[in-house]
Parts: sequence; structure tokens; C-alpha cells
Amino acid sequence: MEFNSIAIGIVVLVLFTAPILYVIINSSKSDKKIKSQFNKLCTENGVSLTNYEVIGSAIIGLDASLKKVMYSTLKDLENHFQVVDLSLVKNCNVKTVQPKKKHLELVELELSGSKFHNEIIVYQEDDETLIADPQMCLHEVQKWEQLIKNNLNK
Repeated sequence: MEFNSIAIGIVVLVLFTAPILYVIINSSKSDKKIKSQFNKLCTENGVSLTNYEVIGSAIIGLDASLKKVMYSTLKDLENHFQVVDLSLVKNCNVKTVQPKKKHLELVELELSGSKFHNEIIVYQEDDETLIADPQMCLHEVQKWEQLIKNNLNK
């Protein structure tokens, strides 16, 4: 009887942990693929990544030596890839939309200069494919805002 209880317990444990492990392994593979593609796009555009991170529905990178920021959406990495020269950037701000102090609907990083205005949307509530915590996205974008501002002043 004791052996049957142990066997049933092991089977139940495997049934619950197997899908979780599958999701973790699958997401880390896709993260590596995205970062590899992003790195390739950066190399093709003559920049090298000093720092980069996947935040929500976007990937952002920095070339500290050339003072450039690269970004793209995860949905269409190649067609939305952008390189922004930090020498042309006048302002870098985090923008959020939070109606009536409820929950965040939008988190984006704005880069603007005299002749351009770029918005890097990292979280949008309407995005059905995105599974991300808006507060975590906000925290990560604030970190990047500070990193970019530090490179603007140098």
C-alpha cells in the first residue's frame, strides 16, 4: 500500500512539473534565438552590443563606445530594427498610461531629438501575445532610461 502511494505521488509530481519545465526550456531557446538575431542585425549595421535586454515586447541594446541605442519589436525583429545615435537625442523619458490609477495600459521609452521622435513600446495592454508584468516592464525601462541618460551626458 505504501509503495502505491509513493508511485502515485511521483506520477502526479511528474504530470505537474513536466509542462512547467517544457515552457521554461522553450522560452529560453526562443530568448537565445531572438538575442542571436538581434546581435546579427547589430553587426550588420556596424554596431556592437555592450548591453542588451528583452523587455516585454521589445529588445533594446546599447553600444557604449559608439553611443548608439538599438531596438526592435519581438514580433518582427528585422523589419522594426532601429539604430539611434545618442548624439542626436535630446530627451529620454519613460511614458506610461495609467487611467484613474488602476493598472498600467502602456509602458514605453521615448527618445526624441530636434528632427525625430521614437517610441519604444515595451508593454501594451491590447497585445494579446505578450505575457509580461507591466510593473516589471516599467522597472526595466526606467533602468534603461537611466542608462541612456548616463550615456547622453558623456
